[in-house]
Amino acid sequence: MSDQTTALNEHGNRADEPPLNLVVVVASVRDDRIGRILGDWVMAQIPGDVRTHMVDLTDLHLPPDSDLQPGGGQPTPASDLMAAADGFVIVTPEYNHSYPACLKRFVDWHYGEWQFKAAMVVPYGVQGGLLAGEYLRPVFAELSVVTTRRMVALRAPWVHLTEGRYVAPDGEDGAVRDAVRELSWWAGALREARRRRPFGGVDDTGNAASEAVVSWLAAQPETVDPTAIADLASDAFVVGLGGSTREAHEPFQIVEHATHALIDRGFRVLAILDNQRVGALYDRYVRGADVNIDSSLRQGWGPWQTSEMRDALTRLRRRNATRPDDPVRVIGVGGSRVLPADYDRVVDLIAAISPAEVPQVRELLAVIRTAHDNGEHVQRAQGTHPGTPFVKLARKARAIAGRLEGAGQDEAVRLLDMIVEHHANAIGVGYDAEREERAAAERILEWHRRTGDRIVLWEGSAHVAAHGGVMLGSHLREALGDRYFAGHVTFGHGLVRNSKIPLPASGSLEDLLLCAGGERTVNLAADVPVDVAARLDAPWRTRLISGVYDPGDDAEHYYELPSLRSSFDVVVFVPMVAPIQPLPPDRAA
Repeated sequence: MSDQTTALNEHGNRADEPPLNLVVVVASVRDDRIGRILGDWVMAQIPGDVRTHMVDLTDLHLPPDSDLQPGGGQPTPASDLMAAADGFVIVTPEYNHSYPACLKRFVDWHYGEWQFKAAMVVPYGVQGGLLAGEYLRPVFAELSVVTTRRMVALRAPWVHLTEGRYVAPDGEDGAVRDAVRELSWWAGALREARRRRPFGGVDDTGNAASEAVVSWLAAQPETVDPTAIADLASDAFVVGLGGSTREAHEPFQIVEHATHALIDRGFRVLAILDNQRVGALYDRYVRGADVNIDSSLRQGWGPWQTSEMRDALTRLRRRNATRPDDPVRVIGVGGSRVLPADYDRVVDLIAAISPAEVPQVRELLAVIRTAHDNGEHVQRAQGTHPGTPFVKLARKARAIAGRLEGAGQDEAVRLLDMIVEHHANAIGVGYDAEREERAAAERILEWHRRTGDRIVLWEGSAHVAAHGGVMLGSHLREALGDRYFAGHVTFGHGLVRNSKIPLPASGSLEDLLLCAGGERTVNLAADVPVDVAARLDAPWRTRLISGVYDPGDDAEHYYELPSLRSSFDVVVFVPMVAPIQPLPPDRAA
């Protein structure tokens, strides 16, 4: 891919508007080809008020078509470029009265990236390649792409090559410039329409409040700026940074970068809603102790068992190595103190007392320990739960240990009592959200009161939201007032786990942000117009991707906020995400 940024304005853009973004697609991948030469020539004809990029399909490696799903596929190396584009120029040969297979694959692997934008075709071939262009029109119509009337067909362009450049016959340079002018008009008009009257983003009555919010959002900084987030939160005692999913790479990266910006402003503790004993392992690791971080992560809550989390903790360790007298600490503030290693310890203790009981105990514990990676409620939703509640299996193992006599029996029973309690308080069994969230908030507040340290909290957005009175963030807001700062990192669509996340529901927070175009950092404490303020203070729906998420039932996964401004102080948005990377397999297991 190459990049060329040209100056401003002469061609269909007002001087106060950002330049248009056009992507030139070179659709030939044969070894002996002239497509790239023609693509370079087309780019040279695009005027100075347009930002242009090239996607050469020879350089683009798409996933196998077996992974393709209706509505596109997982993000590709060109997805972000395509999503940011306002229009497209397709430079394609004609093969057998149509266009190349590689171009059809490229079109099919992108879906939302094409929609409600404009395209022009520059076909070439023995007779000008017109059929390649004509057969593309109905394909683009299905994707809600407007194709320009003008199509500049290049007849036998190989005869006009001079020293590796295309020297166009008389009139072709001007014809391409005229076609680009038409494309620019459509691209600008459709960009304005996507922002001011997005399809599906505003209801059929022309919801003026939503239109006003989209316009306001479109005027916010079109960037993700961790430094700006840290500046907004710099006076807080506790900053909650929540993601709409823990399973996407980009939100995690934003949270980590914002955390380092807060560390630069004096924050010295990272709190995670996970096992307190795991938090202690992480803390020892980041302060330089000889701790196997992969093994430690495998003792934690499943969503944190990722390469991104390992790398984040490693970066904190490196930072602390340069400032041993001023370390950043890590604390776990969850309620459970049971680790997966405790199940192995129980088996070892029972093996020393009564080897005959080991197979049954091992089998019981092997089933229920999976809840540490993927909660029991998630297993029920995914249809992988064995049926018997895990607490019953834990009690059965406890009863076996209780009948034994010998050294180590007391320790085995103590650990099994903890395991029983853990599963008795699982979500969907005996979990008391208000009790657990309040206890986690109190652990954070107690650390702050005792040490004076300022704390960054990593969790899901529902947990860090400041409204209500049930979740963690609401207890922190109640105790700290405006010294608690809540951030919400969310996204439009993409791939999470193996699920293609569809475009967001009409009227949701993510829908309006997507309609505004591009990534955004939205300061909700800023002065806003009266009509926008009224909408920000009204109820909102935001999508949350948890372990029970089903893309086929996307409408059921939206969380009702009493108001955006009472829930969060800043919203950060990225249009598309890619999956977070799980830890590599434990080769010692």
